[in-house]
This record gives sequence, C-alpha cells and structure tokens, in this order.
Amino acid sequence: MIKLENVFVKKGNKNILDECNFNFEKGKSYALVGESGAGKSTLLNIIAGFEDVSQGSIYIEDKLLKKKVDFYRYTLGYLFQNFALLENQTISQNLDLALKFKKNKKDNMNLKKEVLKKVSLDLDIKRIVNSLSGGEQQRVALARLILKDPKIILADEPTGSLDTKNGKIVIDLLLNLLDENKTMIVVTHDLDLAKRFDVIVNISELRN
Repeated sequence: MIKLENVFVKKGNKNILDECNFNFEKGKSYALVGESGAGKSTLLNIIAGFEDVSQGSIYIEDKLLKKKVDFYRYTLGYLFQNFALLENQTISQNLDLALKFKKNKKDNMNLKKEVLKKVSLDLDIKRIVNSLSGGEQQRVALARLILKDPKIILADEPTGSLDTKNGKIVIDLLLNLLDENKTMIVVTHDLDLAKRFDVIVNISELRN
C-alpha cells in the first residue's frame, strides 16, 4: 500500500529522516514510536503530501506520490494532534468537509447524526466547535475521519490530550475502521497503546 524508497527529509542543516525504506501493507495497523524529534510527525506529513521529501520516493498503491495528486484526497484521512477543525464553525459544518465529495447528498444529515452516536458525542450538531472541550473536539475530528472512510488512515498522537479512558475509546474507534483494504499508521508515545496495533515500528528502524 505505502512504500518508502530511500527517503530523506532535510530541514536546514539537519536530516530529519535519513534513507528511510519501509513497506506499510494493506490490512494492517502500525504504531509508529520513537524519541521526540526523531521525525515521526514528519513521516506522516510526507505520506500525506503536506511536506516534500528532499530525496527519494513514496509510492501509494504503486503510484508515485506527487504533491496535490487529485485521487489522494479521497483515499487519505488524517487525525491531527491539534484536531485541525474549523473552530468558528458548527459541528455539522466540520463534518460537511468529509462529505464534500459524496454523490448522494440527501442522507448527509442522517450520516452525521449516526457518526456522532458512534463516537459517543451527544451534542447539538449546531454547536460551535470552539465551545467544546478538547476531548469533544477530538471526537468531532474522529467522526469526520470516519465519515470520509479513507483507505489510508494517519493519526498523530490521537490520545495526547485525552485521559486514559477516552484515549482507549479513541483507539478502539480507530482500530474498528481497519479492514483488509486499509492501512493505518498512528504516532504514539504510549507503548501500552502501541501494543494494540498489528506492528510496532520504531522510526529508527526505518533508517538504513
């Protein structure tokens, strides 16, 4: 599904990623661990196309990843550490972002209500996002990801701002999204949570 081939990322005089080679397979969940500043978030960002590689190639389903590839917006979902929500918009308007490319618009409101139940968020869908707690905002972000139903799921410290109970719920919901056609890569510093994924990858292992 995702292949890294001799990937380098350099910022200033520092190599953030250095000759990384790895295959992330379909149908598997990966916990990406390692020291702070080792390049875990950078790796997610280059897979997502948010940052460019300095050298090397990334392939998605045997297609060379290029910036702003059109098909990519449909196949990838990213759960950001800071949620990346439209804070001055409603819950409903934030969920609309995931439904933008759906062909059948009639059932959108029902879909939004169903996904909010799935993430146990019992709130007025017209609530403004900046009035929500951090945990509630994380669930809105997760609901948006579920609605998009991407083939590639990336998450950067999705439990970082949550207590143990809510962190477990978020990981449960993420892992429930996985099927044989999807790939999931989650950055985490929590080694107990990492054990719940199919494969634990220390970012230092990607460097040849």
